[in-house]
Amino acid sequence: MGFEGVKRALLCAIVTASMIALAAGSTLSVGYGNQQDTRGAAITSEDDAPHDWTIAMYWASDNSLDEYTEPVIKLWRESLENTDDISLCVFIDRLELPANISTLTEDGWEEKVSLGEVNSSSPDTLAMFIEYALTEPSLASDNFMLIIQDHGNGYLGLCSDEGLPDSDLAKVWMSIDDLGVGIRAGTEAADKEIDIVAMDACTLATVEIAYELRGVAPYLVASELGVPFDGLNYMAMLSGFTENPTIAPLDLACKLVDDYEEWYSAPLGTYPALYPYMQDFASLSVIDLNALDPLIDAFASFKDAVTPKVNTLGKYLKTAAMQADVSLWMNNMGTWFYPDIRIMFENLSTTTADAYPEVAKACEDILAAADAAILHDWASWRMRGLVTGLSVFVCPSTGIFDVNWDTFDRDYDAVGLDFVEDSEWDVVLKEYFYTLKQYGNAPTNAK
Repeated sequence: MGFEGVKRALLCAIVTASMIALAAGSTLSVGYGNQQDTRGAAITSEDDAPHDWTIAMYWASDNSLDEYTEPVIKLWRESLENTDDISLCVFIDRLELPANISTLTEDGWEEKVSLGEVNSSSPDTLAMFIEYALTEPSLASDNFMLIIQDHGNGYLGLCSDEGLPDSDLAKVWMSIDDLGVGIRAGTEAADKEIDIVAMDACTLATVEIAYELRGVAPYLVASELGVPFDGLNYMAMLSGFTENPTIAPLDLACKLVDDYEEWYSAPLGTYPALYPYMQDFASLSVIDLNALDPLIDAFASFKDAVTPKVNTLGKYLKTAAMQADVSLWMNNMGTWFYPDIRIMFENLSTTTADAYPEVAKACEDILAAADAAILHDWASWRMRGLVTGLSVFVCPSTGIFDVNWDTFDRDYDAVGLDFVEDSEWDVVLKEYFYTLKQYGNAPTNAK
């Protein structure tokens, strides 16, 4: 079912709800796309909202993660006891079952809308769900957190919908550009704001993704590393609302990190983990999405400091990147090359201080801006201090930059990343990380 079909299915469900509301003397009018969405007296003001928080979960499991859906839903239902103050709204897309939107409120677990077959990799589907969660009267709340769960693959994208027909295989990943498009479309259609965006997916705490999401919410919660199958600590998150339903957005974002640390640092058997193995190769951080402009400006200044290429500087850049690349949880495509920003540029600042003071100064500016953007972080002791909250893509070769194994034309500089456009980081990569001995000079299309 395309997006128009999704809208028609959702519209039918809401029209039915509106008839009930009208019978009770309420008013309700709904529009999608370019139409105005107004719900009149059916929506209370935020000050009078019946809930303190609405948690909107985009559960895109139409892939190998499908088998974990039922256990996690069971965990949610057992953990969220305070449904008077907290509501949970879930979009669920599974391999063999029709997609739906369900809620967990004071009325219990209810399937609200049956959507049939949808493309959970589409930004239109994400936008539709966000608009529904933000405007459904029974979910009205003072604060709103969006959690997106699925596979993640750094700048290459997230939300893999493997249930699509063969003719739609080119759409099986949501690009990072489309992620920003989908969230913005949903909030703009609802004319409401999000307080936290949390990513329950691998390797999404990168500057490319954070910058793409600037302005969609104050805070991003994500991991630099692979996320174990248990994902976020939903037990602690949902049960914690019993004691503190009015928790402030930044406090909740930081609590997600602390709860994550608790789950993945605990001895085996402490929690009902999906797999009984040590899962402490983990990290999570809180990024201030309103503090990224200085960081991108610092990257742009770094590009100016190191270009045109200085051959003797190359070894310093490559060594700093290698020393900051954990190289754990790397997928079989070999594309997860994301050195930690603070570790990489701290090393580079130290090694270039004498011979290249202007480069060292540019590194220090990146470090200061990264410190301001990373509000809270945790990583397992197994990471040896090499993971501190935010990473950046650094290709070890042209094959990784161009993603030569990929049939979807997802070169680093061809997927619509605002970070690439505004920082020109791709120019640095082409100059210094293209393994020039093998491939010759930097490509002539370098900016």
